[in-house]
Amino acid sequence: MAQKYWFKARKQGIGWVPSTWQGWLVLLIYLGALVYSFVLVDTKAHSASDTLLAFFPKALLFSTILTIVTYFKGEPTSWGG
Repeated sequence: MAQKYWFKARKQGIGWVPSTWQGWLVLLIYLGALVYSFVLVDTKAHSASDTLLAFFPKALLFSTILTIVTYFKGEPTSWGG
């Protein structure tokens, strides 16, 4: 059986776009995790800078995980795959 990619490579630029329900689910989980994390951090922070400084590492972690998932579950790109 041929491998079905969850994400298609973009025709212009770099990156991927969801092409199956699994890809859309991964993207929705990513966005939900970002929103939930931001709200959780914001309720405990005392200022805008505290919120951003506490949220940034979480956003970086979630984005790294999303990139890894799309790299392994997406079709090869023209820039390196």
